[in-house]
Amino acid sequence: MFADERKAHIVAYLNQHKRVTVADLAQIFSSSESTIRRDLQELEELGQLKRTHGGAIAAEIAGFEPTYQEKNVQNSGAKERIGQLAAGMVKDGEIVLLDAGTTTIQIAKHISARNVTVVTNSVAIAAELQSNPTVHVVMLGGELRQTTGALVGPFTEQMLSQLHVDVLFLGANGIHPGGVTTPNAVEAATKRAMVTSAKRTIVVADATKVSQVSFVQVCPLNRIDGLITDEQIDDSPLVQALVDFGVRVTAADDRDF
Repeated sequence: MFADERKAHIVAYLNQHKRVTVADLAQIFSSSESTIRRDLQELEELGQLKRTHGGAIAAEIAGFEPTYQEKNVQNSGAKERIGQLAAGMVKDGEIVLLDAGTTTIQIAKHISARNVTVVTNSVAIAAELQSNPTVHVVMLGGELRQTTGALVGPFTEQMLSQLHVDVLFLGANGIHPGGVTTPNAVEAATKRAMVTSAKRTIVVADATKVSQVSFVQVCPLNRIDGLITDEQIDDSPLVQALVDFGVRVTAADDRDF
């Protein structure tokens, strides 16, 4: 089989199955894994797929971004449990940065610590906290993305560059051995600025985001300190990567693993 034929078959396979490993493709096409990796790199450069740790996913999955309203009704119970656990980690007097998102707003709803300053780029989170008398809210400026309800862009990043916060609770569309990812490049840049401004960064992500890859990388795993999710992680490569970087993983029932 010629290289171009093999690559066309790889794209067709991904369109049908949505994700695949290098080992599986090597077996399917009777090729070496190095050849398959080279094919995947060339196909990614053409925008035909998105490479992942040990394989690839279809481009449509990597670039898909549900709206805030769509995400708000997905896994709502898991997000509330994660939010309760994360909120319980907030200490009196801390400065907390809450990324925009349907999981982070659950943190806002359950903060009980006193004299807390919350910095956020979320209109919804700011509105949620306005009735909490023990929380001082600092709203970041910027361009409003209606898809996610997040304020993002150069103005947001400029404000963040002048801030130093105790802890960031960061939302994500995917977390895998290569790092934390999200579909939009502008939003990813704002998230990176958040990570830079924080002493500690804790990713909050339900099980549907774990071991998934979205379009743009926010940061590698060595830039985060913790992951709060709702189920035990059974992806060995991700578990090993988290262990290697000393990332504390906590389940929403307060079990560490």
